[in-house]
Amino acid sequence: MKNINEKLHPYWITGFSDAESSFSIRIFKDETRRIGWGIKPIFAIELHNQDLFLLKRIQNFFGVGNIYKHRSNSVYSVQSFKDLSLKIIPHFDKYSLLTKKDKDFFLFKNIVNLLNKKAHFTLEGFHEILNLRAFMNKGLSAELKNILPSTISSVKFTTNEFKEINPNWLVGFTDGEGCFYIKPTKFGFTVNMSISQHVRDIALLGNIADFLNCGIVEKPCTRSSATFVTYKSKDIYDKIIPFFNNYPLQGTKLQNFKYFCEVTNILKDKSKLTEENLKLIKKIKLKMNKTN
Repeated sequence: MKNINEKLHPYWITGFSDAESSFSIRIFKDETRRIGWGIKPIFAIELHNQDLFLLKRIQNFFGVGNIYKHRSNSVYSVQSFKDLSLKIIPHFDKYSLLTKKDKDFFLFKNIVNLLNKKAHFTLEGFHEILNLRAFMNKGLSAELKNILPSTISSVKFTTNEFKEINPNWLVGFTDGEGCFYIKPTKFGFTVNMSISQHVRDIALLGNIADFLNCGIVEKPCTRSSATFVTYKSKDIYDKIIPFFNNYPLQGTKLQNFKYFCEVTNILKDKSKLTEENLKLIKKIKLKMNKTN
């Protein structure tokens, strides 16, 4: 296990956040407030308890925020206006998100700036915040829509479909969204690596394929997701494994990757495809991608 004080790369933080984080604005009734509503901005990452150690490393990286248990998960959360303004927002301004989550961050940042200016103390400022919130995540609740029946996008947001990929970002993103797996076939087994995302980020998956110089992007007809996947054994041997050996995974997927490499090593050498080793591959497969 890595040392909790071992610094995570800033681009790893952004890649992992692209995969696992959320930027949200909670708006709730509060009679103690001047306008009768409270507003709470929240940056959060929720993971299974088996990755609690990783959340502690992320907390150590930012130096702010709290971790709490939520059922079988653990949540790292930053809610302080000051901590968001001085730590979280400057990080993502410098190390940009590459998924469409960057739009939520952009709106989130604008709302936090308004909160720091105490705009929420007036009805006009509250409506301005609501207007921005309407374009985040899943939009406004029915109750809040009644307060602000019409919304106008007052903030111009532009994005570039081509986004330069830093290798540490890709490792962080893979730690969150990647999958290393063994697939049984008619003639034995194959090893594959994949990354799935909502179809709105299909261009980013194409950029990942270009960056790794292997794999294809598939878009199933029946789902709203798209997947970058490698099928060629040579690409696994020559490109995928060397990349993740040079830029190691940081979470529990590291163990899956080690199993993946062990099986790949067996499959690469035909002389190792003994009955005993085929049984070993089956045992390894059962250990992979499990949540304890």
